[in-house]
Amino acid sequence: MTSRRSLTRGPLPPEVYWRRRFFVVALAGTLVFLIGSILSGSSDGRSTEPVAQQAGSVEASRTVTVPAATAQGKKVGKAKKARKAKQRGAQAPAGPTFGPSAPTTELAAPSGRCADDDVAVAAQVEHGVAGQDVTVGLRLQTRSAEACTWRLSRVSVSLKILDAGEEIWTSRQCPGALPARSVVVRRIIATVVPMTWNARESDDGCTDRAGWVLPGDYTLVASAIGGEPSTSTFDLVAPSATTVEVTPEPTKKAPQGQQSAKAKNAEKAKKSQRAQQSGSPKKDRSQNGSARATDQPTGEPRR
Repeated sequence: MTSRRSLTRGPLPPEVYWRRRFFVVALAGTLVFLIGSILSGSSDGRSTEPVAQQAGSVEASRTVTVPAATAQGKKVGKAKKARKAKQRGAQAPAGPTFGPSAPTTELAAPSGRCADDDVAVAAQVEHGVAGQDVTVGLRLQTRSAEACTWRLSRVSVSLKILDAGEEIWTSRQCPGALPARSVVVRRIIATVVPMTWNARESDDGCTDRAGWVLPGDYTLVASAIGGEPSTSTFDLVAPSATTVEVTPEPTKKAPQGQQSAKAKNAEKAKKSQRAQQSGSPKKDRSQNGSARATDQPTGEPRR
C-alpha cells in the first residue's frame, strides 16, 4: 500500500492516475500500430489508387523480348537484321516512281560516276497555268547501282512536250531551260531536280516570238541520253479571272467659311432672279394700258 501511494502522489485518488496512465499507453500503442500499417502498405511499391494517364501519351503495345544469353547471340541477331535490310532494299522498285518515297535503310554513299544508260529520268508537273511559268520536276533514279554521281545538263537529258503526239516544245531548241549540276542518284529513292518551262512553244533559238501554249492536256517525254524514255501527262489550266475592287475616295468638304460664302452668293442670285421675274409683268401692264388709251377715239364719250 505504501509503494502504490508513492507512485500516485497527488491530491486525487490513485485510481484516477492509473486510468490516465492506461489511456496514455493505449493511445501510444494505437499510434504505433497506425504508423506501422502505413509504412508496411507503401513499402511494397503498389498503390490502390488509380494512376492518371498523362495527356497526350500513347499506351505502348505488348512486346515480347527474348534476352540474348551470350554476346554471340547478339551478333547473330544483328546479322539477321542486316540480311533482312538487304532483302528489303532489293525489293525496292528499280524504275522511277511518282509520289513520296523514303529509304528503308541508311542512304548509301556514292561510288563513282553513273553510267548514262543506268539512269532513269522521269518528268512530272503537279500544277500548270497557261501564260505562267510552269515548274517541271526531273526525277532521277538508277536502275542497278546503289548510289553514284551523275552530271545533269543539256547534253545528258532530253525533254519534250507533246500535244496529241505533235512536238510543241523540246530541250533541243531550248537547252538553257535544263539545269546544269552534279547530283547524287540512288536506286531506292528518287532525286528530284526542278526546272522552269515558260509555257510557250519552242522555236529555233528559243525566242519569245513563239506562241503561248493553250490550256489542255499535254504529254512529257523525258530520257537520259542512251536510256529509255518515260512519259507522263499533265493538265495546263486556264488562268482564273481576277476581280479588282476599287474603293471610292470620300469627297473633301469645303471649309465652313467657303460654304457660307457660297450660300450667300446662291441666295443673292435667287433674289435677283425673283426681282427680275416680278418686275417684268408691271412693265407689260403699263405698256398695255397706254396702248389701250391711245387706241380709244377722243370724240367718243366714256362708257
